[in-house]
Amino acid sequence: MWGLLNECGHRLYQLGRQKLQNLAGRCIHHMRPDALRRQSTRQSESKWNSDESQRKLRWGIAPVNLLAEDFATAIRVLPPDSHCITACMDAYRSQALTFANRYQVPNVFTSFEDLARCPDVDAVYISPLNCMHCELCHLMLNHDKHVLCEQPLCMDEQQVVQLVGKAKARGLFLMEGVWSRCLPAYQCLRSEIMKQKLGTVYDVKCQLGWRLPIAQSSRATYAGVTKNWAADCIQLALWIYREVPMFVKAAGKLNDGGVDVAAEIELWFKNNRCAILELSAEKNLENMASIRGTKGSVTMNCFWCPTLLLFNNKKIKFKLPSTDRPTYFDSRVGMCYEMEEMRQCILKGRTESKLFNHGESQLMINLIGQVTDMLAVKGQHINVQSVAAVQ
Repeated sequence: MWGLLNECGHRLYQLGRQKLQNLAGRCIHHMRPDALRRQSTRQSESKWNSDESQRKLRWGIAPVNLLAEDFATAIRVLPPDSHCITACMDAYRSQALTFANRYQVPNVFTSFEDLARCPDVDAVYISPLNCMHCELCHLMLNHDKHVLCEQPLCMDEQQVVQLVGKAKARGLFLMEGVWSRCLPAYQCLRSEIMKQKLGTVYDVKCQLGWRLPIAQSSRATYAGVTKNWAADCIQLALWIYREVPMFVKAAGKLNDGGVDVAAEIELWFKNNRCAILELSAEKNLENMASIRGTKGSVTMNCFWCPTLLLFNNKKIKFKLPSTDRPTYFDSRVGMCYEMEEMRQCILKGRTESKLFNHGESQLMINLIGQVTDMLAVKGQHINVQSVAAVQ
């Protein structure tokens, strides 16, 4: 039976990239020392759910932006006695007030520190520019706030290790925003794989790509397809195989500014099993995933938020909750499942979710780092292949 962490996976928190090769092929799992588990439970219960009437998770938004708008839209499909937004922040007070008026948010701030100090906030949703994620996570944890942070959690592996250490030491919940893992379709997929409906899975293919305007795909703030999109594909591969890849292989194309606009990533696992991930900012891809095993196959439409799984030609449909307003980004109402997963984890005194744990955050940033290192070759048209062995 698979688990989200065993002893080797726990060591992902402690080992740097150079030592990750010792874990190649091991299971991804979830485990932490009993003393720390008990300490985390005591601290979390005393801070949040010692009063039986205080089981509503009160959210702060840092900052107001389109992702936050979608978050606020998604939270409205959940029971109001379970979740509510009690504070929001934006450097421009007028924008924060507009958001607050739209979603009936009582506390408005123009600085992250003021929001972090707000006593009416239990958890904070963090979604600024990627380079600000880690610093804001530390700030909120320092003020005893639980944290849900959009991808990427941090910019490098060591930052993840330090951030996770702080969350565990303070008994606070921390999760990277891989909300796909919380969807009913993903739970169904995992269940069918565990029941051996596909036999031994040996091949995963995943595509993610849209043709972006030239100005957007070349500007300095655009980090490239690997840093922006690879996580969505990698998390699916890890969800299916549940182990650390043996090695990584990558090919890609850079534009004039040295930004990767296309990439093909291969993750190779034990017994010659693989995941082939294709990313592109130059053309529209099917944005689907296919999974093949010795007994059958499954196809997922819009794999980051699938509404249809085709299991051995049998359709399994999933319907997202209805909202009173459309989301800016496709299907992000699915974040509601992530919000409730976080609330349930906090109620149980956990500092991480079993659906996407801290070890996977570290592993994912490690893999993305390997791929970007492989593609960091100066020139306009690059098509090179290299292997970064983890063994």
